[in-house]
Amino acid sequence: MDLTQQINLKVSALKKQALNAPLQLLDKTASHQHCMLCGQQSLLGLKLNFYSNQDEVWSIARGSIHQQGYQGILHGGFLSALLDAAMCQAIFNQHAEAVTADMNIRFLHEIPTNSEILLKGEVVSQYATLYKVKAEIYVDNRLMVKADARFIKKKTL
Repeated sequence: MDLTQQINLKVSALKKQALNAPLQLLDKTASHQHCMLCGQQSLLGLKLNFYSNQDEVWSIARGSIHQQGYQGILHGGFLSALLDAAMCQAIFNQHAEAVTADMNIRFLHEIPTNSEILLKGEVVSQYATLYKVKAEIYVDNRLMVKADARFIKKKTL
C-alpha cells in the first residue's frame, strides 16, 4: 500500500466515515525546499508529504529517539514544529504563503518515541493578511496535541 492510500485509510478511520473525495498529494512550495520538516532538499529533514481534501491537510510522521525529550517521550518542541508545519501547509493549500505570528499549544497526552503520528492542519478564517489556523496530532486515533495560531501573509524579500 502506498502512502496516499495509507493516509486516506487513516483519515477515514479517524473520521469514522469514508472521505467524500480522496486526499491528494500537495505540490511542494518552492520557498520551502530546505524546510527541516517538509523540504525535499533538507539534508537532515523529515521530508514530510502533505495531502489535501480542499479544507484540510494531512501528513504522517514517525518520531524517533532523535526527537525525544524525556526518555521515551517525544520533545514538545518537536511536536510544536510539526503542528506549525501542518498549519503552514494548510495556508499553502490556499495558494498563499504566511509566517507564524503566534501559536497556542495544548499538550493533552505524552507521545512515545517511535509513534506513528497523524497530523491535521486547517485554515479557520482569513482576514486580509491574517490567517487563523489550527492543527492537531493524533496517535492511534487519539487526539494528543492541538494548537491554534495566527499567521501573517509573508512579505516578498
